Amino acid sequence: MQDDHISLVIDGSGSTVFAGLLNSQDQWLATIDRTGTPLEELFPAIEEALQQAKLSLADIRSYIYCEGPGSVLGLRLCAMAIEIWTRLYPTSAQLYKYNSLQLTAHTLLHSKPELHEALIVADWKKGAWNALYIREGQVGAAEVIDDAALDACRSPVYHLPQRKGWQSPPANAQTLQYDPAELSKVRKMPTLLQATEGVELYSSGINTFQKWTPARHRAQG
Repeated sequence: MQDDHISLVIDGSGSTVFAGLLNSQDQWLATIDRTGTPLEELFPAIEEALQQAKLSLADIRSYIYCEGPGSVLGLRLCAMAIEIWTRLYPTSAQLYKYNSLQLTAHTLLHSKPELHEALIVADWKKGAWNALYIREGQVGAAEVIDDAALDACRSPVYHLPQRKGWQSPPANAQTLQYDPAELSKVRKMPTLLQATEGVELYSSGINTFQKWTPARHRAQG
């Protein structure tokens, strides 16, 4: 990256909406964290960050975004915004994604270098968790585990709250605070940022639907 390379970082995966401007020296030129729904707060957060840094979208050279897991609405709104901007400002069409669980894991290891084994979980749906294992000090890939795998874990367990939850946090878990601004400390960790050709979002699994079969209504008599 060039010295004047400015990245717009947006993250709608968590309980707040984050927008920030990061330079190539991993220094924040502005960070905005707004409470409220992504539909109402995403664009005001971006506008406020640009104003704070005295920049415009024309100055952006790349977009760094969270692929998930997390708030479906927040992630999709961020994706929509980036798709529009890359067409309006083609010189800033470089895209980089990161996974919210991997960012959390690298942040945790940065603050606790003595930690070698751990499990980080975030709510997905009842009886299932988005999860990531830290093994021998190495950050793994995000995956889905069930309650049985969670109960079988003997490593420290950390819980990452979501905007909308379907189940209570694990009884033995320590709660973490999700902070996208920590990206500046761990951005250069291997595999955290991945270049993409288009906006790609994380999928926990394939939804299955029961097939609807039309049938003639029969009157009860």
